[in-house]
This record gives sequence, structure tokens and C-alpha cells, in this order.
Amino acid sequence: MGKISLVLPIYNEQLVLRDVLAKYIADLENIRIKKKYQWEIIAVDDCSSDESRLIMLDYARQHKNFRIVTLAERSGEHTAVTAGLSVANGDLVLIAEIDIQNPMGLLESLVQEHLDSGVPIIYGYRQFNGWRRRKALMTDRLTRLACKLFVLDGYFTGIVNAELYTADVAAILRDNPSKTKYMRTMNNWVGWQTKEFWYASEYTESEAKERLEQMRRRSRGDTSFKKTGHVNSVSTWWGILFLMLTAVAFTIGGINLSLNPNPVVLWIAFTAGFAGIVLAIMSFMRTLLLARIGKVRYREGEVVYEIKSIINR
Repeated sequence: MGKISLVLPIYNEQLVLRDVLAKYIADLENIRIKKKYQWEIIAVDDCSSDESRLIMLDYARQHKNFRIVTLAERSGEHTAVTAGLSVANGDLVLIAEIDIQNPMGLLESLVQEHLDSGVPIIYGYRQFNGWRRRKALMTDRLTRLACKLFVLDGYFTGIVNAELYTADVAAILRDNPSKTKYMRTMNNWVGWQTKEFWYASEYTESEAKERLEQMRRRSRGDTSFKKTGHVNSVSTWWGILFLMLTAVAFTIGGINLSLNPNPVVLWIAFTAGFAGIVLAIMSFMRTLLLARIGKVRYREGEVVYEIKSIINR
């Protein structure tokens, strides 16, 4: 009989936390009954300022295998995951977001995918139809490429919504010397085989927005990590966009110059082109600066997070 550790980074999720936790616990109970895996949930409280902690305490009182790891200061989603990994002791470690679109049965499906394939790392991608799936895949691949080009280890935020690691992989990720702890890029360092698992959302995008809006009317405050402004690859994407605009502007200017020169069009095109170059350089410099700041702040041996307390140890 094995054990599953589910790590949940939590920051100001009071609107959806009860619904999502109830869904995950029911999912884990199905795994326990069908596949004989015991389970634990490690909820990492990243200094929430809303009522999320009260909800977590309520669940900790109901379930002795519901553990709350409280960080001493705000550290960010991926670092919170690392803190959760530091106390997880399952044979399989699952990482999931507090997201109402994740369907019932997602965790069981990830475990089954691992058991069927034997692959030590399973990435759960939310299913998109048609062009949305192609767009998501293209964004994922381009972001990986941009990170490799600019050597931004730890600054990739992909479209993965849930992950499964074996205990061996989790131990390596936990002890990785990179202090930025962005889990998806750290897999490049681990180098083990991965497998994609696509799953359907419980709600359509419009239904999810409507449901969240209904929840906001009954509560207060915002949810999730979306508005916290953590370092990501946004500057890189702006730089690429400015380079594309520069190319378009110089192309238009060159065509105008070769056919029937119009001074106004030439001035606008070449001014836009040179401005695009300047803005692209500034964007890439900002990206590299953020990477440098990350390397200085999270240099080898420095502790990024501090665990303040653990409930249900």
C-alpha cells in the first residue's frame, strides 16, 4: 500500500477553496478505495490575507492527514510548492492548483496514467478544442524556446494545471540548487522522461467566469496568484513583439522607398522601426536584469522560504 501527497499552494483563495478542497478530497478517497493508496494533503499558506486560513484550519480539524504549512513571508506560488515538497513523504507527489475548472477525477486520472505508463513525471494539461489547443501548445513551446535563448532558468510559466512526480523526482526537485524553484523549468535540470496528460475542463471558460462572479458577489477579495506580479517571461514576449513590429515597419518603409517614395510614410515607418528596436532592447534588458536579480537574491546556500509552522505534523 502506497501513499500520495497532494501539495496545494494557497494564497487568497477563499472564494473557491471549499469547493476545490471537497473535490480533491473526494478524488483522493476514490484513489484510496480503488488503488489502495493512503493520502495526505499539504496546504501551503503563502501568507493569505483573506479567510483562506480559516477554511484550511476547518479542514485540518476534520482530517488529521490535512497538513497546513505556513510560510513566514510571502514567497510566491512555486516557492510555496517547494516548501510543500520539503514535508511531503508520499510515494507519489501530486501538485495541483486551486482551480474550479479542474474536474472531479483529475487526480485519479494522473495516478492511473503513471501506473499505466511507468513514466515518473506526468503533466496535466487542460483540454482545449481546435485552435485553442493549438494556440496553447504553440505558446508552451515558444515560451520554452525563449527561456532557453535567454538562459532564464526558473522564469517559465507554462500551461500545466496539475503534476505528478514519483518520490525520487520530488526529492531531486526539492534539493535542486536553483533557488527560484519554478517547477516546470526545473524538470529540464532533472532530465527524466515526462508524459503529457490532457483532460477536459469541468466548465467552459464562460461558465467558469460566471461561477466566479457569483462567488465574488457572496464574498470579498480577489483570488489566486494571478495579480501578484511575480517574475515571468512577459518582458521576453514584449521584446519579441517589438522585434516583429520593427520588421513590419522596415518592410513597409522599404517597399515604399522602392516603389513610389512618400516622405510621410517613410518617416512614420522608419521612426516606428527604430522605436521598436529600442523598445525590444529595453524589454530584453529588463528580462536579463530580472534574471540577474533572481540569481543574486537566490544564490547558492541562501534560504528562500521560511516555514513558520506546520499543523497536523
